[in-house]
Amino acid sequence: MTATLRVGMHFDVVQLPSGIVENGMRGIKDQAAVADHFRAAGITSAVIVSRTQTRYFVLVPPGTARDWAEPGTQCIGSEHRTDYLGVPTPTRREPPGAYWLMPAPDDGRMLCDPANIRLLIGKARKRPAQRALTPPAPPTNGG
Repeated sequence: MTATLRVGMHFDVVQLPSGIVENGMRGIKDQAAVADHFRAAGITSAVIVSRTQTRYFVLVPPGTARDWAEPGTQCIGSEHRTDYLGVPTPTRREPPGAYWLMPAPDDGRMLCDPANIRLLIGKARKRPAQRALTPPAPPTNGG
C-alpha cells in the first residue's frame, strides 16, 4: 500500500535513475550492495526504490529543488507541476512494488543532505560507463 504525499512542504525529492547510482558501484548490484553504496556516501535514510526498480527517490529538505542542477537527475519541490509522491508504508523494505531501501524518515532530521547525493552522483561520473560486451562481427567474404 502507498500513500500520496505533497512534495515541497516537509521535503523535496531527488529522482536518481538507477543507471547513475549503479554506475558508481563495483561488483554485484543487489539490494544489500546498493544500500551499502548509499551508506558509503553518507545517505542512511529516506531512500525509496521505484516499483520498476529503475529509479531511486531520495527525500531531501524542502527548498532543495530551487538550486538543484545535477545533469541526469531531477529534484521536485513545491514549484513543480507534479508535486506529489507515492510512498510505500514506512515498514515496507523489499519488493514487489516500491519499497524503502533506507529507512523512512520519522522527522526532518532524517532527510538526506543534498551534498551526500552529489557525492554519490560524483562517484558514478568518475567511473566510465559500463558497456555490454559485444562479440566481434563475423568475417566477411574476401576480407
